[in-house]
Amino acid sequence: MELPEFYAEFVRRNLPAGEAAELVSLFGGGSRREFFRVLGAGAPAVLMANPHPPADAAGGVDENDTWVYVAGLLRRAGAAAPEVYAYNRDRGLILVEDVGDLHLQGEVLRQGVDSAWTRAVYHHLIRLLARIQVDCGRDFDPGRSFNPAYDADFMYRAEGLYFAEFFLGRLCGLKSSGLEKDLRRLAGLAGDSIGAEVFLYRDFQSRNLLLQAGEEPVIRLLDFQGGRLGPPAYDLASLVFDPYLSLPAKLRQELVLAYPGVLAERSADAAAGFERQFPLVAAHRLMQVLGAYAKLSLVDGKTGSLAYVPRALADLKALLHQDAFDGLDNLRATVASLNPQKLTEHLNRNLTPPGP
Repeated sequence: MELPEFYAEFVRRNLPAGEAAELVSLFGGGSRREFFRVLGAGAPAVLMANPHPPADAAGGVDENDTWVYVAGLLRRAGAAAPEVYAYNRDRGLILVEDVGDLHLQGEVLRQGVDSAWTRAVYHHLIRLLARIQVDCGRDFDPGRSFNPAYDADFMYRAEGLYFAEFFLGRLCGLKSSGLEKDLRRLAGLAGDSIGAEVFLYRDFQSRNLLLQAGEEPVIRLLDFQGGRLGPPAYDLASLVFDPYLSLPAKLRQELVLAYPGVLAERSADAAAGFERQFPLVAAHRLMQVLGAYAKLSLVDGKTGSLAYVPRALADLKALLHQDAFDGLDNLRATVASLNPQKLTEHLNRNLTPPGP
């Protein structure tokens, strides 16, 4: 594919040896953005191209603005987001430091999910997460993010109904009539549990966390454009209920039990009520994930995401058995009726990748 000339021109203007640069396309996962590794330009760099980013309701701050703002916020908090070399808002181009391609997911699978290495890294990650949530939350300016507030209404519309429409309805073929009452009640319970807000990364999982080698591995951060204020439980749920990795139940429980204490070292207010908040918010995270995988496969033709549906569904089913969900009988029964193995067989038979 021939790239627009202004891509190369942007690189030439902003890197030491930009005249000699070569742009190599990178896989973008579930994103609509394009990514290119910049080779031979005197500095390790990646070009992100997002010419038509979604914007806030007023049409002002957009996704690219948010990414650039949050990258700076994270770096000022001592979290290793990529350095932004240059930003062309009109063209939707962001030139950033290349942080490599060693995803945490791959290294955990190599080391073993039950290894001492994995346990140590995840305990390091929850300390890093507490710093991000509290320090960035203290300085966060909502006016510089295109994302709406994370509250009960957002949970109901953007996660509960999203799950009902795309996952249950369009992917699984189930009618969701009658579920709306349970989903609204669940969102209300979760919203009431939030208390003090922190910075919400919103996709803090092993495919967005990279490792850079050294005496102590450094965690580098990706895909934080969903940043906004919200409940601390959400990012921890993203980390421990990660469909890309089947973490041992013992390690999950250890991290969930440890996190309120880690968080309290930075903010007692943020840690207050965490235990009540966690299952309610975690359910919304899992519904969001399942809705997103369904939409990626059905609308965007990215059927590879379906491989992670059974794990996320199993986690949601187990979570809904907790006492926090008593009274949400319709939601419980609907999710319990889905068999992950049979669902996988159904999807494999009925969904095929789109043609060229």
